[in-house]
Amino acid sequence: MIARIKGQVVLIDTGSVLVDTGGIGYRIRVPEPVLSSVAIDEEIILHTELIIRQDLMQLYGFLTPGETDMFRLLISVSRIGPQTGLAIISRLSLPDICDAISMKKPEVLSQVPGLGKKGAERIILELQKKVADISAQYPVAGSSSSVQDTLLALISLGYNREEAMAAIERTESVKGKVSSSELVKEALVFLRKK
Repeated sequence: MIARIKGQVVLIDTGSVLVDTGGIGYRIRVPEPVLSSVAIDEEIILHTELIIRQDLMQLYGFLTPGETDMFRLLISVSRIGPQTGLAIISRLSLPDICDAISMKKPEVLSQVPGLGKKGAERIILELQKKVADISAQYPVAGSSSSVQDTLLALISLGYNREEAMAAIERTESVKGKVSSSELVKEALVFLRKK
């Protein structure tokens, strides 16, 4: 299938861009952050997902492979289609989506227009275990590098994101700000006691 397109932006439309590559124009649906960051005649590389339905073939494009992976996961959820998946990625950053799913925060996901509480809960239920791979690549937004390093270390040791974050938060509440190595050590002590 078409996994990546590199070309010149020739038209910016509501919700999509027209990219000319090799004399062929591809209309690609993109999230809002892409629309606001591109200009006509600019060269762009989009990681794409081709969705084929009975009467429609539609390309969806993203700036990073991680966004494309998240889009695939989102549309694998029952009753979540490409439009809703695109709306989620338009509204929330990848770390925020991963955090909302792994920490069971439906109120974060339900901020997305067109996605209610039940849809958000369904996403969390169906993707909680699957999001760990993407989650490891995109640590908690706004956290310090020692927290991010510790989170990645604990996930790579087989702990899920939720229990790793609980151990990190508990360690920080007791020890305060400490180095990454100290944070990993103390978090592991806490996790082994559980």
